[in-house]
This record gives sequence, structure tokens and C-alpha cells, in this order.
Amino acid sequence: MQGIAMVSHGSEVTISVKTPLGRLYRVDTVFIGSNGNDEIFLELPALSKPVLDEYFDEGFLLTVKAISDKGEGAIVNFKTQILHALHKPVRLLILSIPRTMNLLQLRSEPRYDVKLQGKIALTQRELLVDFKDLSKNGCCFHQDLNGPQIEEDNHIQIVILNPSTKKTFRLTGLVKSIHKAGILKYYGMMFDLEGQTQVKLLLAQLIFDGSKLSFKHSK
Repeated sequence: MQGIAMVSHGSEVTISVKTPLGRLYRVDTVFIGSNGNDEIFLELPALSKPVLDEYFDEGFLLTVKAISDKGEGAIVNFKTQILHALHKPVRLLILSIPRTMNLLQLRSEPRYDVKLQGKIALTQRELLVDFKDLSKNGCCFHQDLNGPQIEEDNHIQIVILNPSTKKTFRLTGLVKSIHKAGILKYYGMMFDLEGQTQVKLLLAQLIFDGSKLSFKHSK
């Protein structure tokens, strides 16, 4: 199913479990994959036995929400049912693949894959981040999962240096989304007016290196 194909393996998803008595429990876990036919596999959250017994029983209904960074990006949301909850030899939550899924597109414009690094000035230190993509109105960048935390809706400035010309570009705007995938944490940023001006200048300096856009290296 298209919605499942948009979710990256190892990425974080949010599940909301509803018991037959109407009690609701929400927790984050990891998307493992799908057999492409009738089953979805998530990591069974590391919760206490009473919580697992109450909310993760076979047949219970749940809702899964995932953020896809593929293509133009989307929020994937669907309702399904618990088929099995395995504790050993690995923690595994097996769900049925629903007939329909809701997709909410996050981006109304193309984003360009880039090979760039930037620096964010935090209170105590300077944080080096790697970019995944850029567009005229926003970007996606990532850092190590255990690195300094940047909160949603924070206004930040990312400084990018062209190593050849030594010219700097200052991308400013708001952090609008955060999600985890493997050992990395990804941030979606929306530029303000100054950031939009700066990113136009930046994109004009980039060239295609065969796979991504990057600065032209001086010989």
C-alpha cells in the first residue's frame, strides 16, 4: 500500500490504543516494516507489564501516525487492529494492514536533495547539523539523537559557509516538525522572509554533483 511505502524503516511513529472500555493510551515506537500483503510490524514499546496487559491485547483497535520525509513529505495516518503482541525473543507488535490510509501532504513545492552542513548558535555551544533537503520556503536538517535539543516552534538561525568564497548564508525561521529515525533526529524548518531571501542566494551558488546539490569545490 502506498501509505506504508512512504514510511521509512526505523522511523518513529505514534500509536494511540483504544481499549473496548474506551480507555486511550498514546506512546511512540519504531516502525520496522511490512510484509507488503497483510501485516505491519512495529516495535512493542518497552512498558510495564500492567500497561502492556491493559492496552496491548490482540484485537484492540489503534491509530498509527507517521511522518514521511519521502517525496514532498506527508503525514501518514491510519486505523488498524492488533493481531499479535510478542515479548520474546524480540518485542514485536503485529498489526493488520488497513484498506485505507489518510495522507496529508506537508509540502506544496519541490525540495532539492543537498549535501550541506550548517551551524546553529545555541546558548551554551555551537551545533553542527547536516541538511537533507532545501526548498524556497523551508528545509530539513538532522543531528544525532543524543545531541542538544531544539524545541518545536523555536526561532533559529543556521549559518552556512561556502568553503570556496567564504561567503555565509543565514537561514532563519521556525522549527515546525521533529521526528526520529534510527540514530538521527530530523527537523523541518519554515523560513521567515529573511530566510527566504537567503535561501535564494544559497541555491544560486549550488551545483549538481551527480546525486545532490552542493557547493562547487575550488581546484
